Amino acid sequence: MKATWRIMLEGAREEALLAVDLYNQPRQPRRLEAFLVHMHIAWLYMLHAEFRKADRDYRYRLPNGRFDRIDGEPKTWDLQKCVSVRWPDNNAVRKNLELSIGLRNKIEHRYHEAVTRVTSGYAQALLLNFEQELTDAFGERYSLGEQLRFPIFVGSITPLGQAQLRQLTNELPKDTRDFIARFEADLDSSITEDQRYEFRIALVPKLGPKGAADAALTFVREDELTEEEKRTLEGLGKSGRVVVREQTRPVASAGLMRPAIAAMKIEEKVPFKVGTHHVVRAWKKLGCRPPSGSTHPERTDEKNCVYDEPHKDYLFTSVFIDKVAREMITAARFESFTGLKPMYK
Repeated sequence: MKATWRIMLEGAREEALLAVDLYNQPRQPRRLEAFLVHMHIAWLYMLHAEFRKADRDYRYRLPNGRFDRIDGEPKTWDLQKCVSVRWPDNNAVRKNLELSIGLRNKIEHRYHEAVTRVTSGYAQALLLNFEQELTDAFGERYSLGEQLRFPIFVGSITPLGQAQLRQLTNELPKDTRDFIARFEADLDSSITEDQRYEFRIALVPKLGPKGAADAALTFVREDELTEEEKRTLEGLGKSGRVVVREQTRPVASAGLMRPAIAAMKIEEKVPFKVGTHHVVRAWKKLGCRPPSGSTHPERTDEKNCVYDEPHKDYLFTSVFIDKVAREMITAARFESFTGLKPMYK
């Protein structure tokens, strides 16, 4: 007879596979909601299996020590309680789960396909964290790797697909956008930049001849990259975009932005209007470039800003964009950072 925890674990794996199957069906209505519902059940079953295997009690008790019961049966911990017991507060896996629980509660009342687009990195992290916890706790024999493969898609690659995705992003419901902004407002950058919180990826088509052992897709772990390789990837941006490279072409100042473009990019990440005057206040606040008229205009913080000598102006990096967006993510932080009252889009 199978141990109870094994039966629970089988249920967890089945729920996770169903969640991914529903999410990857482009014509599935409310597919993000279905994914979150079944992934949360999968996480709950798996954590209960962990506690059961470790002989740890995961039932609620009343103040008098007796079990809290529903229909005569002891009430077991819900997912929020399991998460709070399993991980410390400042943990990327925990924050990803807590965000997904909040998102599920939001979209149960109002679903929009734009939410699926904007939250895809969180959803991917939720699944990858599940796989990691599954194999860490129970061994590689329980991995979902043999059942799940990289999906075929066009949404982020074709020009039309990119335009449609940008349009969906602009249609993100305000209450969902504000919820994400509030949730992330006080999170440390070590959490928001952690792949376990939000999975972001840049896809670059392989160049050169194909070898017999080459896979169509190769995943490169961040912790296995050299510092130079990491800097190169950072230049691709942190928005999870797809890069299509047809052939090698020399491009000067690639990935750098003039103030007007920087303002537009920051505005895409926050719920407020952002102009070039905000960019000016931001670089002054961060001290990432010399003041106008400086005798040494080249003395910049190169992670955030670069002096363009031929044009006698400054260009801003994606690191600057992300840093400023984090400082402007809520109305209170926006005003504190810029000294100006924000205006909602």
